[in-house]
Amino acid sequence: MDTPAEPLPCPAPAPLAARLCWRALTAADVPVVVEVEKTAHAHPWRARHFEDSLAAGYWMRLLALRPDAGADPPHWVHSPTTPEGHWLLGYLVAMPGVDEGHLLDVTVAPTHQRQGWGRWLLHALAHWGRAQRYAHLWLEVRRSNAPARALYQRCGWVEVGVRKNYYPDTAQRREDAIVMRLDMGEHCAPTTVRSNPTACP
Repeated sequence: MDTPAEPLPCPAPAPLAARLCWRALTAADVPVVVEVEKTAHAHPWRARHFEDSLAAGYWMRLLALRPDAGADPPHWVHSPTTPEGHWLLGYLVAMPGVDEGHLLDVTVAPTHQRQGWGRWLLHALAHWGRAQRYAHLWLEVRRSNAPARALYQRCGWVEVGVRKNYYPDTAQRREDAIVMRLDMGEHCAPTTVRSNPTACP
């Protein structure tokens, strides 16, 4: 049985909006998101991280695109799909708190990167945070992950601290985390997603 879709929390071009599916991430999705993690991150989450997050009741959402044989580029044939057979664009996991939330994982499938979906997911996260009446959202990001830090900053996040040796790097070395905060008075500008997915590099 399909997981019920939810209303889109932020806009997308009309040709794609009708095909987008935004829903809760479930246990049935864990195998495919774990495979995406392996291709998208040098230090991916494992199945138990998603399973523990589901058990804890964290806010976990998945963004997918219903296939269209006439519009989808041929190379998508090797892209990850959800249990319903939709293209998996991305997903996020956030830990709710009393007055604030904490982003734990946000990932766009490599095939669909650099099309605006990361910004879309962050906008959806901000929408959730405001709906929860949070004062702030928080995240940690690797010091070396300059593209992610730049994206967060464009979406209103500010760097407020450092957690020394927070992330594993190699067997002999660890990497600092940059702590970032999003005040709920700030949010991403309406995202621009390419209306023609065949134009992606």
